[in-house]
Amino acid sequence: MDQVARLVFELAGLLALIALLPTAARALRMPSAVLLALLGFLLAMAASVERPGEALLPDPLLDFLRGFGELTVTADLVLWVFLPILLFETALALDGRALLEEIGPVLVLAVLAVLVCTVLAGLSVWAVSGYGLATCFLVAAIVATTDPSAVVSIFREVGAPRRLTTLVEGESLLNDAAAIALFGLMLAAVLRPTSFDPLGAALAFAASFLGGGLVGALAGRIAASLCGRLDQGGPAEVTVSLALAYLAYAVSDFYLGASGVVAVVVAGLVFGTVGRSRLGTREWQGLQAIWSQLGFWATSLLFVLAAALAPEALGKARGEDLLALGALLLGAFAARILILFGVVPIVARASGQPPVSHGYKIVILWGGLRGAVTLALALAVTENRRVPAEIQHLVSVLATGFVFFTLLVQGTTLRALLRWLGLDRLTPVERLLRERVLELSRTELRDRLSVAAIRHGLELERMAGFEAVLPPPVPARADVASEAVTREQLVAALATVTSRECELYVAELADRMVSRATGSILVRRAEELLDALRSEGIHGYRHAARRQDELDPATRLAAWLHLRFGLARPLARQLGRRLEKLLVRRRVLEELLGFVRGRIRRVFGERIAATAEHVLEERLDGVERQLDALRLQFPEHWESAAARYLGRVALRLEEEDYERLRSERLLSPELFRHLNLDLRARLRALERSPRLDLGLDPDRLIVKVPLLAELSPTRRAELRRLLRPRLALPGERIVRRGERGDAIFFIASGAVEVQLDEGPVRLGTGDVFGEMALIFQQPRRADVVALGYCRLLVLRREAFRRFLRRHPELVDTLRRIARARMTEADQKPAASSVAVSER
Repeated sequence: MDQVARLVFELAGLLALIALLPTAARALRMPSAVLLALLGFLLAMAASVERPGEALLPDPLLDFLRGFGELTVTADLVLWVFLPILLFETALALDGRALLEEIGPVLVLAVLAVLVCTVLAGLSVWAVSGYGLATCFLVAAIVATTDPSAVVSIFREVGAPRRLTTLVEGESLLNDAAAIALFGLMLAAVLRPTSFDPLGAALAFAASFLGGGLVGALAGRIAASLCGRLDQGGPAEVTVSLALAYLAYAVSDFYLGASGVVAVVVAGLVFGTVGRSRLGTREWQGLQAIWSQLGFWATSLLFVLAAALAPEALGKARGEDLLALGALLLGAFAARILILFGVVPIVARASGQPPVSHGYKIVILWGGLRGAVTLALALAVTENRRVPAEIQHLVSVLATGFVFFTLLVQGTTLRALLRWLGLDRLTPVERLLRERVLELSRTELRDRLSVAAIRHGLELERMAGFEAVLPPPVPARADVASEAVTREQLVAALATVTSRECELYVAELADRMVSRATGSILVRRAEELLDALRSEGIHGYRHAARRQDELDPATRLAAWLHLRFGLARPLARQLGRRLEKLLVRRRVLEELLGFVRGRIRRVFGERIAATAEHVLEERLDGVERQLDALRLQFPEHWESAAARYLGRVALRLEEEDYERLRSERLLSPELFRHLNLDLRARLRALERSPRLDLGLDPDRLIVKVPLLAELSPTRRAELRRLLRPRLALPGERIVRRGERGDAIFFIASGAVEVQLDEGPVRLGTGDVFGEMALIFQQPRRADVVALGYCRLLVLRREAFRRFLRRHPELVDTLRRIARARMTEADQKPAASSVAVSER
């Protein structure tokens, strides 16, 4: 065979062997990375030994082994072919919004953990070897990357909180980027020890990191926007995403001198976050499936080919290398323990997140396997001719030994550790739910079997053995600790309801009844409720539900931009999304109430169902209050959002009609495709949310304030240039007690509460507040909080003074209002003291 045919033959043979490994890994209950490394190791051993009995082996197998021994893996091949695929596939699978919510702990586990691991592990190697600090730090940076696949798969099996999975996946993704960037810094220190400038290198590291992030964000945004305009469901989206991974890496690394790794990671995150909202559910799932396959091929081939270098590297190991390897392992474990048990709890408390249990921390610690990226970085050192031979030897032996220790020791014992910690056992809530489901399933199956037997002319009572196929009967629970049992039952019932809530949101997404961005947020919020219920019980569930009624960080940021810079569009966009989210949540909660009154009542009984129904009604009341507030202030947008939702329903029903007509052969494939293209175009039009008009036109607001509406048109026009419209959100503290008054506020619509010592006072449309601090040069006497969405006209101190100098009659009016309020405030304490003395 010529060279090309031999290469194709080798790759096909490797893929055929790799295809068998996932099944074998499931049967052996160990990470597939362990079997991939063993496969590469054994193939390399078989290709290197003399085979006196070659005549006994078939020619294809002999050619495959000879060809495998001749395969060479270069650093450029790994960095330019495999690495962009690996990083982009991992980033694409993550939800960028969920990662952003956990960005504090993720950055600690990723960037800070890489730095701490590099320092502690590097110092450990330096203490027992004769190598310089730069060399030891280089080795430590190479082994600082982690492969999360084993831990993530186990977390999903045991039903760990989704937040933990996000933490581990996000950590792996970002620490790969941080470790590779730090690796480049340390390699430069090794190659140029005399001219190496630590400060300049640190600044270059930061610039490279930030530059790569900017390139990736821009490229990912452009690619996602482009995909929304291409043939959805066709090959164009996959082609764009593949080009994005390689172009982001090449442009950033080769042309701009920034970090190509960071560019690929950020591009994948941005493309995944934005692309979910631009593509349909089926199209996005198809794209993810293709990328999952590409990632599997790239990871498997790289693991096998890199592991094939292990026999040669480990064969050259010396006694002092084993000592250095032991020190490297201890240093890396010490760094991991410091981060997990020292730093992460502090970050969790600071961010208000629930703490991670010690059992899960131990699993994350022991599950920190090293994989393809570590071997690829080591290969980049051993192939660099400018690196001294002794350093190449140290890197090769320590990196390979570290990877194989984590795979063969940690990877094979991870499930045993899980069993020892008891994390694989069902919780009391899960055991109770299992019993209830088995009991209901047994009863329902028996009833349905009776109906089926009658339909087929059979007598169920005479059929021997049918009981064996039914779920086993559930033993009666001992009637002990009735209050604790009831609490368990309630938690189990709410866990069932919340899981059903997640399914309904996913169904809304699949049916295109909600935008991808809003649907993803709703799914995450339901999963947060489930996590809170499992960790903190019913009180945690209620607290998490109340927290979800509050304004989310994105809306608060938009409100801050509106307050500080007068930017209304971000706030309008966030409020529009909030309205869509509330509408969908209300519909789902109403369906869940029916689910509780039916299925939950049958499984858990009347008392538990009534309590669960009460909890859901509390949530529904909160949603209704928020919707009422939005409906009162933005009635036109409310009607538009409701019409868009009904439009989605209509399009979904139309799509079902087309599917039915096609299945009945009443529509030809060409006609079906034509109708579907028209339907998708109308659906894309519905995806574009209409802009929410905040109603902040000063001319329209001025006439709603009697004090200002009485001014002449000339004076109103003059005042309009000085007034600044503002929208206050429910619960927002507009004025704080004790602060220096710098503005006066006119209420154009809505209501506020003035929180005085004597008691709260409510002001509504047409009222004014904040005038006392300006007129009498006093600090604010009370907090003023918005009771709903309030449209305000704000007049700043300087503008207030200029206007009053020209229009003294308005000064007199405001002074009268201020004096009346001061008199009323002074009389209230006096009246209270008289009432007390009379008693």
